[in-house]
Amino acid sequence: MSNRAQDIDLGITKRLEGYRQRALHEWSMWRHAKNTRRKVEKFEAWLKQLQQDPPAVLLGANFAEYGGVRGHLLAIQKHSHLNVALAPPDQLMAAGLKPYDLKTTCRKAFFDFPASGIQVAHSHVFPWFVRWCRKHQKNGIRWIHTYHNLYFPEFARGELEPWQQEVNEVILTEAPDADVRISVSKWQQTYLREQHGIETEYIPNGVDVGLCDAADADRFSRNYHLDDYILYVGRNDPVKNPSEFVRLAQQMSDHTFVMIGDGLSVAALARDWDVQPPSNLLVFAALPHCEVLDAVAGCRAVVITSLREGMPTLALEGMTLRKPIVVTGDAGCVEAVAGGRFGYIYEAGNLDDLVEQTRRALRTELPLDQARQRIVDEFDWRAVAQQLDRIYQG
Repeated sequence: MSNRAQDIDLGITKRLEGYRQRALHEWSMWRHAKNTRRKVEKFEAWLKQLQQDPPAVLLGANFAEYGGVRGHLLAIQKHSHLNVALAPPDQLMAAGLKPYDLKTTCRKAFFDFPASGIQVAHSHVFPWFVRWCRKHQKNGIRWIHTYHNLYFPEFARGELEPWQQEVNEVILTEAPDADVRISVSKWQQTYLREQHGIETEYIPNGVDVGLCDAADADRFSRNYHLDDYILYVGRNDPVKNPSEFVRLAQQMSDHTFVMIGDGLSVAALARDWDVQPPSNLLVFAALPHCEVLDAVAGCRAVVITSLREGMPTLALEGMTLRKPIVVTGDAGCVEAVAGGRFGYIYEAGNLDDLVEQTRRALRTELPLDQARQRIVDEFDWRAVAQQLDRIYQG
């Protein structure tokens, strides 16, 4: 074949590849636009349904798949005696709605929605929902905001992410305009008042005692062939400090350790924390809440290595199930275990202290029955929801 013929073939090939790439791009754009239209249509249908049958309380923002805030919202909806709706509902999340959609394609429809008939809007964390509540407060909706925790430096490796900074700014400068402001812990109530001049009511983070009592240690043992283990539950996140638990397992090779949490794996721990999980440590990604409770029910002790907590639900669940708890000296953790009366406190970063407190937990002399009774009396969601209902009803 002549050079000219080769050049012609090469030119044709390049043109055809160009056509193919443009077609793929146009198809991708069409598919994206179609998916966006479908999400917007479903979102607007939800708004129409809200207008036709408004709940007494609109509760949001409901986005996190795992974690304490997600559990908090679901517990309010489950235990309130009022008609409480999540914003957005799980069905929209399952259809692919993301926080980005509420800030872009769905934002105008949501903010223009008149919300007539809704008596209370209860915001948590997400800035766009705080701002929606603030807007509709002027239209007569009673606005309540719950403070779970600020983003402190411990939440990042270095500088906080821009979205974390935005959350801090909004909950410190806009959420104080809410009709009622709630703190989930006493330490945070004091902190917000003394450091930021924000007055809040204390209504604790709750625990679903009934769900805890349905936990089955034998079920977890059968499913995962595990027993007699020390447990960590928490996502792969700087504030949860997972590497400290790995080092604990390395130091206590005579015991079995289990980690459960979003983003956790042997590879992730090695990559993100430069720690190699030993053979006596088993690592699981996130499990359904009922399975996590089964794991708590079957463990010998729960270890919480968090550097910051508002009010750690895991500690409350562990005490409900009469388990010895080991926590850091963080204010939220210390409050959860009543200053050490119902748990063992170690100095974060002090591995020797962590080993010592964990070994104390394994031979515990704590009043575990009293620990459970304290949870039932003060933190059971059935009682906490009644406090919220009284606030909702003004």
